[in-house]
Amino acid sequence: MVARYKIIGVLLFAALMVMVTKQVHPSYTQGATVYYVATYGNDSNPGTIERPFRTIQKGVNVARAGVTVYVRGGIYKEQVTVRDSGTPGAPIRVMAYPGESPVLDGDNYRLPAVQWAALLSVEGDYVHISGLEVRYSNWMGIIISGRYSTASQVNSHHHKENGILVKGDYSVVENSRVWWNCASNEYGITTRDGWASGLSAARYPNGAVLRGNVVYNNWGEGLSTYEANGTLIEDNVVYDNHTNVYVSDATNVIVQRNLIYSTPGSVIDTPSPSNSRVGIMMGDERYNPPSSDITIVNNLLYGNYRNIYWWQGDRGGGMKNVLIAYNTLANAYGEAGIQINRGSHERVRVVNNIVYQDNGVPLAHVIASSGLVFSHNLWSVNPPASVAGQGDVVGDPQLAKTGTIAPGQLKADWFKVLGSSPAIQRAQTLDQVTEDYFRNARGSTPTIGAHEYSTGPPVSPTQDDNEPSSYVYLPAIVKQ
Repeated sequence: MVARYKIIGVLLFAALMVMVTKQVHPSYTQGATVYYVATYGNDSNPGTIERPFRTIQKGVNVARAGVTVYVRGGIYKEQVTVRDSGTPGAPIRVMAYPGESPVLDGDNYRLPAVQWAALLSVEGDYVHISGLEVRYSNWMGIIISGRYSTASQVNSHHHKENGILVKGDYSVVENSRVWWNCASNEYGITTRDGWASGLSAARYPNGAVLRGNVVYNNWGEGLSTYEANGTLIEDNVVYDNHTNVYVSDATNVIVQRNLIYSTPGSVIDTPSPSNSRVGIMMGDERYNPPSSDITIVNNLLYGNYRNIYWWQGDRGGGMKNVLIAYNTLANAYGEAGIQINRGSHERVRVVNNIVYQDNGVPLAHVIASSGLVFSHNLWSVNPPASVAGQGDVVGDPQLAKTGTIAPGQLKADWFKVLGSSPAIQRAQTLDQVTEDYFRNARGSTPTIGAHEYSTGPPVSPTQDDNEPSSYVYLPAIVKQ
């Protein structure tokens, strides 16, 4: 009997020692589902909440599929690369600890030292980044080159070049804030060659999604896609960037339900007002690939130098298979509400748009002889013959104009049409567009512009237009 108790005691002691060893020895934590990083930690620790790692890099180094790395609040001056991959059902997650605000900091533009590198690089597939602030990179803030990876609720700002660049197929940036990047061009003084952007899907990704972000005060392109295929740009608020939205050398792109505007006296006007503050700009710089199959629908644009603009690059080209429909354009301040330069245009439809100017700027400036079809647009005054079309309406669209147009404060309700608007029931039905900006269903006799007027309750709620959206994406477009 005594021997039996001795054996049981030995076994219990051994089990206890194993438990203790697992808590203190990193080799036993490699299969854990959660690790922790804190500024008071140590990279020789096991990464538990009681004994966290010191660096984010250590946390991601030990992370494998299904692992979450929680980063506690504080400032981390380091360069981080996530090399491992998760799986569709078990991604790697690198997240802010709930209720805390970790900051990945470039140490006053000292990091990284390598040209066009990023403070945070996501090279693995199925990696989810959430809740981090990334700031003061000497080059780029975040690069996502892995496939099916996501950055959400990220605050990326004050980088010399790109705020966030998506290069990986089917990766997503959503519900994030991207501002004051491209600082190598700060205040109009260019200190480097090249022209970066705040948030971009570029360098040959397929199926990237840029959704529900607020992008502003970037000293280059605000939100863009170039050398890309299948990019979806939706539900973003984009304002006061050197160029707000740019599509170049890209195919099968959808730009929908974005609020895009420029405000007088913006810091981006320093040292003088810019003629580049375009709302949505399209054109091919490299002609590789030639842009085609672009859908621009249900967008709200206000106060840009040109609200919608296409220009021909040095290598030629033109718009091909492009639909510009159900947008509301108001008060461009420079060249024209819509400007389309000469090019080899094919199958371009400009239909069901409101183009409103009450400041003396021309409604449209189009230099094209073929390939463009304009119809069922509402023009606030008689349009030039080059854009007049079947089913057009001429008159005041009677926009609600509620609230202020100050930076960060313009709301989508400003663009709603009143019940007496001549836009109501005057649009051409388009099978490709079944909802309006506010996700209300388009009727059988739809309204011209981005707002579908209805006397009944809205089909779905509107979001705060200058905050990232939080709803689940439901496709509203069937690609042509």
